[in-house]
Amino acid sequence: MSSAAPTKVDAAFEAVRTACGLHGIEVDRLDNPAQNYLGVELKGAMRTWPVYVDCDEAQLRLPKVWTLPPEEPLAHVSYTGVVCIDDGQGLSLDPGRHADIVAYTVLKAYELLENSAEDATTGHAEFFNELEGYWLHLPDSLRSRAYFEVDGNSRMVKGFVNSKLGKSKWYFTERDAELPWEVRSNKLAGQRVLYVHLDALALPPTLPDMLTTAFIEGVHQRLSFDQLKLWGELFGPSKNSPKQLALLVSVPRQAGGRSLVGIAFGAHRGVVDKKSPVSPLTMRRHTPNYMRERGGASLDLLGKHVVVLGAGAIGCVVVDTLAAAGVGKITVVDHDEYSEDNVFRHLLEPLYIDIGKPAGLQLALERRYPGLKITPVCTTAQNWHKTANISKYDGIVLAFGAPSIERSFSRVLKDKRVDLPIVFTWLEALDLGGHSVLMWTKGEGCLDCAYRDDEGQPSLASRTSFLEPNQPVTRNLTGCAGAFVPFGPIQARRTGLLAAEHILSAMTAVAVGKQERDPSYHFWVGEGRAAAQHGLRTTPWFQSARTTLPEDATRKIFGRACRHCRAPEEMA
Repeated sequence: MSSAAPTKVDAAFEAVRTACGLHGIEVDRLDNPAQNYLGVELKGAMRTWPVYVDCDEAQLRLPKVWTLPPEEPLAHVSYTGVVCIDDGQGLSLDPGRHADIVAYTVLKAYELLENSAEDATTGHAEFFNELEGYWLHLPDSLRSRAYFEVDGNSRMVKGFVNSKLGKSKWYFTERDAELPWEVRSNKLAGQRVLYVHLDALALPPTLPDMLTTAFIEGVHQRLSFDQLKLWGELFGPSKNSPKQLALLVSVPRQAGGRSLVGIAFGAHRGVVDKKSPVSPLTMRRHTPNYMRERGGASLDLLGKHVVVLGAGAIGCVVVDTLAAAGVGKITVVDHDEYSEDNVFRHLLEPLYIDIGKPAGLQLALERRYPGLKITPVCTTAQNWHKTANISKYDGIVLAFGAPSIERSFSRVLKDKRVDLPIVFTWLEALDLGGHSVLMWTKGEGCLDCAYRDDEGQPSLASRTSFLEPNQPVTRNLTGCAGAFVPFGPIQARRTGLLAAEHILSAMTAVAVGKQERDPSYHFWVGEGRAAAQHGLRTTPWFQSARTTLPEDATRKIFGRACRHCRAPEEMA
């Protein structure tokens, strides 16, 4: 053993002894189990705990800590005895205080072990909150994917096992559901699987014991009359005998939701085959609700339907952001095909070149976001509007960057009887900035309100513009067919996020019952250096916008309704 290692471990023990003394905890040092490891024995109210800490781990996180595998399962303690300490997802550590970090870890482990022991005396509620984590570390545990909702309704589901990977992997779906691509691509055969929900479950084994058919029999003894019928269906006649089956079991979590574990085993002549191996199945839930909730997407938005008109550099960001936020249905309208000119400012990969942008977004995003349904409409927004039923949408986003078309839509949508939010968003050339205007189909405030001069008279130039009108901004690399407007990808994404947040905030206000239907104007202002280098002239608003709050800009634009959205009595 090197001279440096004992010095580090000794310093850690002194820090542990001091910290434990301050908390009234008796501590004794144990023989080091290995070089650079500290072993201590802590005398608690519930038990005496042997605790071991890795003193040589890089101090960028809390070091690994474990205890001897307990005789019965304990919450936050793995099958092998590793103690799972939550670092709070933000704990700041000073690498120069190595010994103090070890002492902090030991105290956290002691507190957790004492609480876990108390939980064991009162029914193991906290342990069953963490059942899936414990199940993962059981010997010979296999990874599995569940594509069905763990809803507490016992039923037969379908299982597929891929044994070509060396270590088998299971997939579980509803019997009538579309098969996951992993199952289709490997042409896996379906097998019978039973999913049951129980109010309670026997404790799983502890080291050195393994999961056996006795655990399956324990589940069988807890089944209700209806569940026993399903059990009989699981073991029913089959062409293949003996055969492999799977049993999936969920139990309530005191913290909310349900823990799900599985067991793969053999059957012979209608009963569990005690000679066949038993494999614990650790579930990875691939259902929309589960992944949305864990990923931070809103479940409240799953039933919302938004239409995005324009699927270019800004529109694609809007669609992607809405999907990531949790919106479940998005209709995407654009007549343009994806081309090589779009690659660096669009979310789609080059493999989608020559495909309609809406169709490309459907293919890419429905695979990325479970539960998302994109309806691609590869035509112009004007054609879409001829047959569109506006009442089925919860919001509309127009991302054309074409003022004449946008103003036309603003006027048409103001005539609708439905009440929903509409966002118009566009990006100015180079690095000048981006805009987002929110209006409602009912009430005052529309896009035309921005097209007025200081006297309130109609104007062809918007009061929101950062760029003086009548300046050419297109570039040309390959002749007329290669003309394009120099919009930057970062600027496009920033504007798309701005618009997506704008429409989401309006939809959320409706969802929580807020009655405000006021228009609003959001924007961001760029540096303008690239525009200046190209000799482009900016408006006074480009400068003043830097120090203007969105609320003040909104009052400036919508302070008085224009003739297109003014109330009938005001126009009389």
